[in-house]
Amino acid sequence: MIRLILFFYLLSFCGNSYAQMKRDSVIQVGFTGSQPFVIPNTEADGISVDLWRDIAFQGGLNYELTHFKNVTSGLDAVKNQTIDVLVGPITINSDRAANVTFSQPFFETEMAILAPKIEQGFWDYVKPIFSTTFLFGVLGLIFALSIVGVLLWVVERNTLSPEGKHSTIRGIGNGIWLAIVTMTTVGYGDLAPKTLSGRVIVGVWMIISLITATSFVAGIATTISQIKGEDETITSLLHLEGRKVVVPDNEKIIDNITTVGGRPEPVADINEGFEMLSSGEVDALVYDVIALEYTYRGHDEDRFVLSKKNILPQNYGFAFYEASSLKRLVDIEILKQKESGEIQKVINRWVSSGE
Repeated sequence: MIRLILFFYLLSFCGNSYAQMKRDSVIQVGFTGSQPFVIPNTEADGISVDLWRDIAFQGGLNYELTHFKNVTSGLDAVKNQTIDVLVGPITINSDRAANVTFSQPFFETEMAILAPKIEQGFWDYVKPIFSTTFLFGVLGLIFALSIVGVLLWVVERNTLSPEGKHSTIRGIGNGIWLAIVTMTTVGYGDLAPKTLSGRVIVGVWMIISLITATSFVAGIATTISQIKGEDETITSLLHLEGRKVVVPDNEKIIDNITTVGGRPEPVADINEGFEMLSSGEVDALVYDVIALEYTYRGHDEDRFVLSKKNILPQNYGFAFYEASSLKRLVDIEILKQKESGEIQKVINRWVSSGE
């Protein structure tokens, strides 16, 4: 019995000693991703790096930072056990989870659309009046009024007006006038049908007007309301049809843009994409919403419109080779900082200071 107790004591001591050795050893930490989550310079910086520093401080961890050009190379280093953990805005998905282990998500994000604000000119305000729908509606109404006017002149040429007896054009004009005041229910009383046929025609026209006038006027009103002009600024995925769009080099995002008829242009990082958008090479930029907010702040913000439409929501986490005591420590610290709101404070600080 004493031997058994001594064995368990020795096992516990060895386990604690191993854990202490791991804590005293230098953890190899890779960092990668777009700003503001990772900003590579002489001293690594960014949201993800700040979060890792807080975790390391709370856990008493010693570490060395190594920058990787992209997420793919960083995940390969994790898989090959060149590094212990990869930090950054690393999207958690099934393909990556087959090769590495992810921490608790530290941020839930989405794609957003950044596009130039399109100012409308005079023609944009008046072109609805010249639309096919509007013109056909007006022409249809004129045609109907002309038919009624001619019919009234035919049956009322001797009584509609004295001029109607000798002037065809004047008589038809009076007939159209009667049709108009009848349709609009104005009823000036200057003209009125005297014959039975004329009253039948006017009566039928009254009924037709009641049935059709409301729909026609509603259509006219809708078209006129468009005189303000449609907002041609790209604000949703549906607006991307036929447009050239900068996107991350991500198969899922590329497929989504292609599905709505857009022409995706993959880029390595958001800075390259923003330069293409600013120079007019592309029509819109689809990227992580935080990265977009950080990048375009301080760059003539009035030129652009940022649209958040809950596009492709996804989670960011840190990557490990396998589940370990280090991953467990990171998971607990991430949950603590999410619960306390510290992560959101770090994000807000970086976004509000973006230049």
